Amino acid sequence: MPGKPLSFVIATLNEEKNIDNLLKDLRSQIEKDDEVIVVDSQSTDKTVEAAEKHGAKVITQPKKGIGFAKTTGAKEAKNSVLVFLDADCRLSPDFAERIRAHFSNKDIVALGGLGLYDSEGFHKSVYDFYSRIVFYSSKLLHRITGKYWLPANNCAFDKETFFSVGGYHSVVCEDTDMMFRMPPSRKVVYDDKLKLVLSDRRFRENGFFRTLFLWGWSDVAALFGKGKKTSGYRTG
Repeated sequence: MPGKPLSFVIATLNEEKNIDNLLKDLRSQIEKDDEVIVVDSQSTDKTVEAAEKHGAKVITQPKKGIGFAKTTGAKEAKNSVLVFLDADCRLSPDFAERIRAHFSNKDIVALGGLGLYDSEGFHKSVYDFYSRIVFYSSKLLHRITGKYWLPANNCAFDKETFFSVGGYHSVVCEDTDMMFRMPPSRKVVYDDKLKLVLSDRRFRENGFFRTLFLWGWSDVAALFGKGKKTSGYRTG
């Protein structure tokens, strides 16, 4: 019995090379009724052309933050399962298959995977260690409390559940902001084999500890219902 069709939602801003690589990964994994939606914030390179070359539906809008872009894409989705990705990631060969398998259980409303980093040597070890700590800490928090944080660059939601709180807001760390707005649920899965590889560009551009400080500050702001604005923050 075939799984539920998937709607992949990707926000972009000048991601010509990255979106081309990501959509190549998806090409062999998508099925007939799946769709890929790229929400582009008026890129000045050939991002749109690259996305359209691979058959993606492209929506162009002003630059208002990655959370706003992903929610815009979700509104246009025709399928009931939304898969959120960042443009600079690469997927494991069984990525879509694992999502279908989880959502074949009608009780599952959300799913989170593990993102590792495309880096070298000591830096990769540090970045991946950080990523695993966040993933397994979130899994433990969910097990204890039912509250769930799912990485906005590697997650899937039932569409009704996603929009029950209005989707992502246009803030830094939109996934943490959503966690505080979502009610607890036991119908959520954490799958550490649902893997993708992320670019380490944020850490290279802004520094590892400086980036973590920004994310931490944004998480605190989200806790008090005042998410940090995305002005000056990379939106793709």
